[in-house]
Amino acid sequence: MHPRTTAFLLLLVVALGAVILGVERYLPSTRELREMKKGPAKFNKGEVTQFEIDSSGGDGVSLAREKGIWWVRRPFNDHADPDKVTKLLDELLAIGWIERVHRSEFDEAGWAKTALEQPRHKLRLMAGSELVLELWLGAAAPIEGSHYIALQKAQDSTEVTYYVAKTTLPDLLKPAPKDWRDSKLVRLSAEHVIGIKLVQEGGQIELARVQDGGSWVLTKPLSTRGSKEKIGELLSTLLNLEIKDAVEVASSSAASIDAGKSPSDTQAQPLKITLTAKQGETMIETEINLTKPVGDALETKATVNYRRPVFTVLSKSLKELWAQPNDLRDRMLARVNSEAVSSVRIESLAFPPVILEKQSESWFLRRHGKLEPANGDRVARLFESLNTHPIRNYASDSAANLAGYGLDKPFLTLIFGAADGRTSKMFFGANAERTEFFAKYEAEPSVYQIDASLLPSIPQDGIKWKGLGALRFTQFALRRISLGLGTQPPVELSYDPTTAQWTGVRAGRDITAMIDRVKADRLAGSLAKFNVQDWSADATNAIQALKTPALRVVVTLGEPGVNTGPTRDIELNFSPTQPDMDTALYFGQVGTGPDVFYVTRASLLELLAPVFKSE
Repeated sequence: MHPRTTAFLLLLVVALGAVILGVERYLPSTRELREMKKGPAKFNKGEVTQFEIDSSGGDGVSLAREKGIWWVRRPFNDHADPDKVTKLLDELLAIGWIERVHRSEFDEAGWAKTALEQPRHKLRLMAGSELVLELWLGAAAPIEGSHYIALQKAQDSTEVTYYVAKTTLPDLLKPAPKDWRDSKLVRLSAEHVIGIKLVQEGGQIELARVQDGGSWVLTKPLSTRGSKEKIGELLSTLLNLEIKDAVEVASSSAASIDAGKSPSDTQAQPLKITLTAKQGETMIETEINLTKPVGDALETKATVNYRRPVFTVLSKSLKELWAQPNDLRDRMLARVNSEAVSSVRIESLAFPPVILEKQSESWFLRRHGKLEPANGDRVARLFESLNTHPIRNYASDSAANLAGYGLDKPFLTLIFGAADGRTSKMFFGANAERTEFFAKYEAEPSVYQIDASLLPSIPQDGIKWKGLGALRFTQFALRRISLGLGTQPPVELSYDPTTAQWTGVRAGRDITAMIDRVKADRLAGSLAKFNVQDWSADATNAIQALKTPALRVVVTLGEPGVNTGPTRDIELNFSPTQPDMDTALYFGQVGTGPDVFYVTRASLLELLAPVFKSE
């Protein structure tokens, strides 16, 4: 082989080797690619029990987790902000590995610029006494949003790995040690709080959440329903008190409001609040002490039993914490859960009891020993009226003298029954002049003054609860409709359910050719679902007027689907509410039944629209 050829091949081999060495050194291997995808910092958050942050400026902080709660242990002793801790641990796991670097790649000046010899922040994560991770945060790297970091992953290891990494750690590590303090005075979930006790100079208030988890009751100084909204606002104010500042005290026994007072605070009214919370099977009691803010101040002093400092706390609604019993009472007359009610009984001095029963999600009225459909809209309005009616005044919190409110002999009683057999009673009374009206629950001593506008929503006459469907049938059972206006000969329309054909006769004359089938079908459909405007409580005038009806409608029904066999007639009579006048309302009656209804003139005209073809 020619010497020149040999020399060329030798140079080629040397160059290829250099390329291979460069690729191996500067391009990540398959294993490194897998590690890059995972990120350089890997650990189990649940195992971390403490971490330390030391900064080049001299500020340092140590945090430790005990029984699931993070504490700041250096430079003070208090609860840590759990959100900040979680965010920091999540960011450590989310560090993005851009490039692995080596000390040998830098000269002295270049290495100094990484700030890894004198890092800006040092973090140490521990699981008990074992080192989980040590991270040094250096200077910003040339790639936007990246920094130089160094990692040591084991306590007994001397290996330190250097990276250029994408991370927001610099922003998370900027806060001063005091900023790691939990900024909330109390960190509880409102849903877990089942009891509140407020003790102040004016007395003591105790509140308890009932078993359904949503409603509240006052148990002291009186027993009554609490306002879900007002108590919710009070609880929200309390659980969102923001810490502005903190003063450390020598021991937990000295952690009192007095320790944080200035001379101007000596006249402040103290408030002691005890919260009882249930988390799983564990009951937790939290005791908070506050001084009342002066004037319109939005801050005051506070302590809490499981934290040592005396805090200055902020809230725009501080004064709402100094509540009086009436401030926390339910302002609505009732909170009836209509879904849980299976029966309603209305007792009055003027009428027989009204009995309403719910079956298969529909309401029925029990009258004359049998059930008939009730006016579902009226039942719904009853619940809505009770649940939205505001109490005018808390007349009394004692049941000792009910006669003055007419509640010794109530003129109206509502009894709600549940499927499990439990009942609740509400009594209504009035003063002697019947100018003021009152209500009281059987199980409570309180007497509420109400507005008379509620009472029309609770009709005492059973007829008012009857369903508005005066006539119901299927057109397949229809045989004939007879329409008679005054003394004129009636129009008789016969229907064959097997062919759906109409025939007609008036005064013995065949009028079949005049009948518009669509209009006749519409008349039959209207009669099949005939609703009234309302039922009349006093039928005296109506019965007299209906003796000479202005309009008589007779519907003949048979067996559905056939045109032979026995039939029965249902007669409807209508008369104006004032004799010989075309009134806005008409009396109506089905057959000779005892009940009389009202129907509007407009509805009657719509019902009896002409069934003949237009000329």
